[in-house]
Amino acid sequence: MSGPENATLPLRSASRLIAAACAVMLVAGCGPQAGRPATSAADQGQAVSPLSAANVNTAGSTTSTVAGPSTHETATTAGHYLAARQALYLNDVGKSADFFLQTLEQDTDNAALLRQAFLTQYYYGDIEKAAALGRQLESLNVTVPLGGEPGTALTILKSDWVATQVLADRIAEDATAMQFAGLIRAWALAASGQGDAGISVLLETGRMAVDAETGLPAYFRLHAALMAEYLGLETEARQRVVGLDDANLPAHMFVHLAAFHARQGNMSMMEDIVTSRLSRNFNKARIITNLREQAGTRPNVQELIASGIVAMALDNAESTSSRSLSARLRFALFIHPRDNFARLLLAQQLSDLGLHDRALAQLRPIAEDDSFSQIARLAEASILEEHQDIDAAITKLTEVVAGDPENAYLHHRLGDIHRRNQNYIAARDAYMDALALGRDTGGLHRSLGVALERLGENRAAEVHLLRAIEIDPSDSFALNYLGYWWADEGRNLDQAINMIERAVGYRPESGFFVDSLGWVHFKLGRPERAVAYLERATMLEPADPEITGHLGDVYWVLGRYDEARFKWRLALSLSKDDEEQAMLRERLKSGLSADDLPKSN
Repeated sequence: MSGPENATLPLRSASRLIAAACAVMLVAGCGPQAGRPATSAADQGQAVSPLSAANVNTAGSTTSTVAGPSTHETATTAGHYLAARQALYLNDVGKSADFFLQTLEQDTDNAALLRQAFLTQYYYGDIEKAAALGRQLESLNVTVPLGGEPGTALTILKSDWVATQVLADRIAEDATAMQFAGLIRAWALAASGQGDAGISVLLETGRMAVDAETGLPAYFRLHAALMAEYLGLETEARQRVVGLDDANLPAHMFVHLAAFHARQGNMSMMEDIVTSRLSRNFNKARIITNLREQAGTRPNVQELIASGIVAMALDNAESTSSRSLSARLRFALFIHPRDNFARLLLAQQLSDLGLHDRALAQLRPIAEDDSFSQIARLAEASILEEHQDIDAAITKLTEVVAGDPENAYLHHRLGDIHRRNQNYIAARDAYMDALALGRDTGGLHRSLGVALERLGENRAAEVHLLRAIEIDPSDSFALNYLGYWWADEGRNLDQAINMIERAVGYRPESGFFVDSLGWVHFKLGRPERAVAYLERATMLEPADPEITGHLGDVYWVLGRYDEARFKWRLALSLSKDDEEQAMLRERLKSGLSADDLPKSN
């Protein structure tokens, strides 16, 4: 059976730290090992990107890996154009943007090229170039999605609120951008002294986003309170935030809500929100300190618009393309470069596209004393591990633990990265630190049990695996691991088969679990029952040498010798483990030995 470290990476993602990291927020595994039950990435402590989570999902992104430089001849206009299209296809928006600009040098009034150049510059984040191209398109009476947005970003950055209102009205002519435009126009009105009109436009924009089940998005309610505070309407602002501490907000909006309470002098509410509504990936003590120190400083309009745009982008993520979402995040960062939550989300997108260096470049500017710094460092560790820079990933994660030493979850995370990389002593020690700090979850006990079993501490391993099942009787990975372990050693076979049957019931499409069930029947001396399960397991996991070898063993016992040898040869061609290869060669030479024949319980 494949090893418990059989795991593959998301961040979705490095899809998916931000599952549960960013929103109330949260972040690859190694290959199979012979003779051990398999588990999944998520349930065996796979690196979970602090940038992946249910309500911080960047829907629509892909996982294409960017190739090297374009091989097109670029000495001609056509060459530049082809290179631009190829780079865009490979999700290298930066190269694509450069190539489209070079193409335009030879054909300055080509509307199709202008549209492509505009979009790639916006996606890449060069707002000023995108704005200039947008003006050029407008002069040719060419309409393009997102066309007025870069120019609007420039007016917001310059605090030109009259121009911002005009441009926001133009953006609103695109029905898909009406909410985006309404948010901007509302804040531009408030900033230009038209507070009542600003609140009215904001609420009207919010009504366009009302969901039949959930009502007005919570971030609109929070922005109405922040706008009232900005206008000096303190009582109205306090009334509007009532109940928002229990609402469904992304992490950065909870930070804004906590900061609002700190500015109002309600430090106990601020601390309660940080403590109860932010995930364990945050350094909560640092955030509380930051908010206390910043209680006398109010956010500027650029910061507030940026936070609203990011919240809106997340709320509409499922219906927004990856590149449009990227453009909105670039917009937010242009008008407020210190919006580190937007930076985190952009890093997630880049990581999902295989652009690891660019993702890291987005994360590194987030300062150590920033409220989002711990999330950033965890994301860096996840990306480094995915990129196979294991030592750097462990060093980064160890530094995070040192900065928040009482956070049991971080010790658990540190144990996971050690276990995934087969450093079971360090994994065990980190897991024990997490236990000592009061963490008592099924996932921790399961992972500790795996590490202990690998270290030969079998009695303690069984205790923790049983505790994992006690905490969560539906933990299919703990059920399969312990059941397979017992079955493989010929112990507690009745209990083992019951556990594995439960695991298969929870995950019937797992070839590893189905293999375990077939193997335990084989161990019980029931090859006729085992063969159907193992044949199904090889269909579900055709590239796993151990599952294929198991089927060969059963065929041999059933007298199907040619089929057995065929499966063993196939398993040998798939295997990369020296010990497993030697065993398969011996089987091909002499058949199944007497010691390997199944024995009745």
